[in-house]
Amino acid sequence: MHQQRTLALMARLLQLAETGSAQLVVVSGPAGCGKSTLVRRFMDNNKHLASWSASGARWEKNVPGSALQELLGPTDTDDSPLPEGLLAFIRNAGKQSGILLLENLQWIDAQSLAALLFAWRRLRTEKLLIILTLREEEAAFLPPGARELLESQHSTTIDLDPPTAAALKEISVSRLGVDLSAAAADQLAGYTAGNIHTALELIRENPDETWNHLNHRFPAPRAVTAEVSERLDALSVPARSVIEAAAILGVGPRLERVVALAEVGDPLPLLEECVASGLVEVAGSGGNLSLLFNGHINHMAVYHLVPLSRRLALHAAAAALGENAGDALAHRADATLLSDPALSHQLELFAEIQAGKGEWASAAIALHRAAHLATNAEDRDPLLLKAVDATVAAGELPRALAYSEELASLAASPESDLLSGYIAILQGQALTADRWLSRAWSGAEDAQQIDIMATVSQRRVLDSLGRLDGHRIVEWAERTLELAEVESPVAVESSAVQGLGLGMLGRGPEGEKILSRMLATLPAGAQRQRAEMAMGWLHVAADQIELARHELMISSSTDYTEGSHRIALWARAWLARAEYSAGDWDQALETVRAGVALQERSGIELVRPLLHYTAVQIHAMRGEQEEVEAHLAKAWARTGSYEVMQVPYRMARGASARARADYDEVILALEPLLLLDRSRGIDEPGFWPWHDMYADALVRKERYDEALEFMEPLMAAARKCKHRSTTARFLVVRGQVLASRGDLEGSRDAFEEALALLQGLTLPVLRANVEYAYGQSLRRAGKRGESAGPLTRALAGYTQLGATIYIERCNRELKATGISVPRRDATDWSSLTSQEKAVASLVCAGASNKKAAEELFIGAKTVQYHLTRIYAKLGVSSRTELAARYRDADN
Repeated sequence: MHQQRTLALMARLLQLAETGSAQLVVVSGPAGCGKSTLVRRFMDNNKHLASWSASGARWEKNVPGSALQELLGPTDTDDSPLPEGLLAFIRNAGKQSGILLLENLQWIDAQSLAALLFAWRRLRTEKLLIILTLREEEAAFLPPGARELLESQHSTTIDLDPPTAAALKEISVSRLGVDLSAAAADQLAGYTAGNIHTALELIRENPDETWNHLNHRFPAPRAVTAEVSERLDALSVPARSVIEAAAILGVGPRLERVVALAEVGDPLPLLEECVASGLVEVAGSGGNLSLLFNGHINHMAVYHLVPLSRRLALHAAAAALGENAGDALAHRADATLLSDPALSHQLELFAEIQAGKGEWASAAIALHRAAHLATNAEDRDPLLLKAVDATVAAGELPRALAYSEELASLAASPESDLLSGYIAILQGQALTADRWLSRAWSGAEDAQQIDIMATVSQRRVLDSLGRLDGHRIVEWAERTLELAEVESPVAVESSAVQGLGLGMLGRGPEGEKILSRMLATLPAGAQRQRAEMAMGWLHVAADQIELARHELMISSSTDYTEGSHRIALWARAWLARAEYSAGDWDQALETVRAGVALQERSGIELVRPLLHYTAVQIHAMRGEQEEVEAHLAKAWARTGSYEVMQVPYRMARGASARARADYDEVILALEPLLLLDRSRGIDEPGFWPWHDMYADALVRKERYDEALEFMEPLMAAARKCKHRSTTARFLVVRGQVLASRGDLEGSRDAFEEALALLQGLTLPVLRANVEYAYGQSLRRAGKRGESAGPLTRALAGYTQLGATIYIERCNRELKATGISVPRRDATDWSSLTSQEKAVASLVCAGASNKKAAEELFIGAKTVQYHLTRIYAKLGVSSRTELAARYRDADN
């Protein structure tokens, strides 16, 4: 949980305690994540209250009663009743509002834990908040008494998230005055697993370390190095050789390789000695064992403690044991003391092979190594340029930008212009990208650099995708295929996007044919990922939702041997859209969460608005305005950004306003889209369904002629290409207009046709919307009895989705018909699960979803999920109705 939310939850628990209901909260998190700092901050915020503190200590874990001595004073545990003594202390303390802090639960002795459980089970009206802190990694080793304490009634466990790279950057500035780049903060956060103390220690001890640049072997803190050195010195020479060999071989090397490199005999006793040192552990099972270090920092401490001469020799020997060409080349590079042009060239060739497979991250690492081994700037600079370009292609934009100063010092060239254009595309800067790509093309064309021209063409394909210009996508893709080698990375990606471009031009079957041909020949991996993503995107647009989910799920993975984060981001954005359309909203929000985390880490702006658009739509329909505002702020697209950013941002604004029934704002949000060139892909049925939202807003403002004039040609195009969902959307608008003008027969026909078109499609959200509009139109035309059917079906659909706003609207419409919604009797409360009963209890007491989530320590979306199930089981459709049923049950 984020620290601000943790503080808010703890404040809520303190309020409950002050009413005379003792509360216990466990703040859990990895070592060094800021647990103690956060708790002390909370206590500082409440200095007006009495407070007491004690702590467990690793070295006193076996001393009976040691953890409570700070509170109770020395006790003779053989004679003194420690549990009764603690209970008396807490009861006396609880006469006034206060906070009791017990840190390091994992090191509290068994007797103190037993006393704490004894006392806690007997508390009644004490005005006390008890806070425990716990190291997450040691939670599994807690005794049964501690587990009973954590799971007891009125206890809350908060899992504290490790600090993000952004948080670490901020802390570094505030505490040390060191302003880390985004890339440096990202690397340090990953290396230290979010341990703030370790990260600050490293920055303080290594002020000249180039944290910005790609580095897989950071130094270890001096204190850790000293401790690891002592443990290594205590080992026998053969056992130490085993651990040093494991450090050289990298992360989780196979045991047989470790033994071979260490050149030792019987490994079993040596392994037992190594494990006993606490530095490593053995993982796997017979025949497939690996040696793992207990933490990356311990690994690096061992690595740097190996004398340089021995380290170089071990790397040279490891090269001969390499499991693949890349592994062998990496060890050869690490075994090289001086520059080596021949090895640099071999690494460059290997990088070309990896790039050919779309494995850009491993290509980037190889190119960086090659640049380091180059003899002079003339050889080094082009390699650095290629390395940074591969880093960008891998989706590691912050890391690439860390080389800005070095790149700025290089002579201008088509290659550097091309790289600048690529970065601008990913940052969403359409005008800047156009300028750099034009320069790159001119320079490459003048020099007849065909390979550079092919890459510029491929980048133009991506630029055209950002502009949602199907014609230019197809044109530049065809030019790329003329210039590039068959099956090269630029050719493969251009072909994949060409399929999308054809779909945007109404030539979907042609696009699918290209992509199907690619999928029939491409092996599993990063190149296939591109074709799968494009096919999934086309299938979302074509209403083939379940098929799209399968393809996008596969292509959203980032495990393609260091494939492209950029492709994975597009896949996740469209997967979330498919999940939204299929009514799987909780999963869609989870997909958005994972996608946003990847987007923020990668720095790729192009996909950002589309990711947040889905979250805005769901939260808006569920009435979760705080979440809507947060995602809407992040969906913002600046002037001059690509159309692929502007369209979903405008749609997000429109969806938010529509849920609030602010139709003036809907029109205001969507009108700028009318100024775009929509003929090249934006208006293609299925791709960007904003038109019916705009037309609906016009209808709500009684601008009927404008609505019809806008949507009739679009509906004709949808009918021509037989796009069912788009046709259904426009039929709804027509049905609303006809109903408003008194043509009920025509209105019924429009709505019934819309519903018929949706038969067999996995589009429950759209179906519920159609039913709601149908019922509302009938009810407002005076056909109250007839309207009940569509409204009841809409209510059922929205209830399954948890669309609170529309559940309440359906309820109001049904009440206006004079037909009451069937209610079940009080015996139905037994059908609720214990968690559902807890949610119902809090909501009926007036708690919002957010407050209920904090009280139960679950997500707000989980509260909403439970509410939808409660509504369905009890036959109610609003919080007010639920509260009334709850009061009836009490009576």
